[in-house]
Amino acid sequence: MADFLRGDDEEVASFFAFQDVITAVLGILILIALQLSFSINVVKGEEGNKESTDDTTITEEEFLDHQSKRKNLEVTLSQLRERNRELMRKKQAILSSGQSAKGLENSLEILRAEVEQLTKDYNAFLKTLAQKEKTLREEANKLGLSSVQDEVSELLKKSEKEHKEIAALKRKIEDLNSRLSDSMNDLSAEKSKRNSLWMIPERSDDGKDPLLVTIDDRNMRFEEFDKPESLRVLRTSSLTSSFKSGVESYSTRRFKIVFLFKPSGAHYFKKIIELAKELGFEVGYDPIEESQKVIFSLPD
Repeated sequence: MADFLRGDDEEVASFFAFQDVITAVLGILILIALQLSFSINVVKGEEGNKESTDDTTITEEEFLDHQSKRKNLEVTLSQLRERNRELMRKKQAILSSGQSAKGLENSLEILRAEVEQLTKDYNAFLKTLAQKEKTLREEANKLGLSSVQDEVSELLKKSEKEHKEIAALKRKIEDLNSRLSDSMNDLSAEKSKRNSLWMIPERSDDGKDPLLVTIDDRNMRFEEFDKPESLRVLRTSSLTSSFKSGVESYSTRRFKIVFLFKPSGAHYFKKIIELAKELGFEVGYDPIEESQKVIFSLPD
């Protein structure tokens, strides 16, 4: 159908081809602009990287030096941190004790003042003491006490000498006491020897060995000749059982009994003799002094 605005005989004009040309030209221009932009950025980036690489390149010695400095700085930093912690602890301790820096300073000032005052007092005391000593000497000279002081000094020296003499006398007395004690011990030993009764039995014809039984008011001593290990001491309070126990290991065929009666045990004489004979022993007897010690062995 023909366009009503045109005539039927007019030729129709189309703009699509011109639009395509314009679009294609614009696309090419945009592509060229983009390519140029990418090329410029790549060149600048490479140049920038090249310059940066050249600026940050260091030698191995510089690297080691920087590393050492870094370690030193770390150590210093650690020390500073520890110091800071120590200061904080001290500060906390001061705050916890209720004392401020101003309070400590005031305390130190008070102590300094007290020390200064004590020093002054001490010096004043020394001065007063010296003055008193001088005054006393003057008074002593006025009163004629200088000679008395000399006498006192002389008496002190004499007293010291006498004290030494007394000490020497005490040592002599102690030495004499020691000698006296030794003499008393020797006398006691000698007396003990004198009170000792040494018994050595004669050889008997019957061939029997003697069994010595010493009796006092408390004990019975059973002993073979020259055999100290055979000594047995039994109580006389149970006379019969003690005597039987003392002789039970001795045969009447090999041993005979020799009784020694001390005065305190004399009242056992009759009973103990009869008891020994009843058991079948041959007996003999003798009295001895109460203080005598019987030695029933050969001399050493």
